[in-house]
Amino acid sequence: MEFIHFREYLESQNLNPKTIDTHVRNLAAYGKVGMSQNLIINRLNLNETWPRRLSQSNTISKYLQFKKQPNDQIVEYIKNANVAIQKEAKMRQKDLADDPSLPTLKEMKTHMDNLFQNGDYRGFCIMYLFLTYQVRNQDLVAKVVKSKKEANETDNFFIVGRKQVTWIRNKYKTAIKYGPKTHVIKNEKFLTAIKTLDYLLRENDNIDRVIKKITNEIGGINEGTIAKVVLRHNNTMNGLRRISRNRGTDMTTLVENYNITKN
Repeated sequence: MEFIHFREYLESQNLNPKTIDTHVRNLAAYGKVGMSQNLIINRLNLNETWPRRLSQSNTISKYLQFKKQPNDQIVEYIKNANVAIQKEAKMRQKDLADDPSLPTLKEMKTHMDNLFQNGDYRGFCIMYLFLTYQVRNQDLVAKVVKSKKEANETDNFFIVGRKQVTWIRNKYKTAIKYGPKTHVIKNEKFLTAIKTLDYLLRENDNIDRVIKKITNEIGGINEGTIAKVVLRHNNTMNGLRRISRNRGTDMTTLVENYNITKN
């Protein structure tokens, strides 16, 4: 019953449904919340990583507000957790910056533009989507159509309009958790390039080989390496949130588990 009332409180705050689900799961995992903020902080510190501490402390803060109990120390803890995560991200990004085997973001963008100039429109579109949205290979398996009527709710599509392209992702690694994703792309080069294609990639393509061929001139790198380099240039919580949203990876997993120091 307590969880039901807590969920109702969160819904009254107009929070995103997925955020509400996360808070309810966090509270269930935490268990009974006592009155002492010091004891709560001691328990939060038992989590091994700062991202997990941050996620759980956000929930506890919301719960204390729901119970009309003091939460000033938890709010301060959340600020400290954000600072700690920023420091960890900077350290990882520094390690990445010192890796001479990876191309720079500038080099990848130059390569992308060269693909367009050389008429490799499929290669250009793939590089554009990797660099702009940090997606996975599977996300690129998509048909190019001219009308929403030609799309369905199970596959991926590029719906080409006169001035923009609507990219609908129904099928990607974490679609069950995050649901369909829609991106409106107004880049003129992308619009020009995607119009020439019937599909971007197909299920039966050897996608790894296709990607490595496209990136051959910058080391034959894959989507994971491209995401690593983009991560290096997004040294803010907002930047990480944007990548998390685009990629369909929660912040905790992105910061804690996504290894950006290795090829």
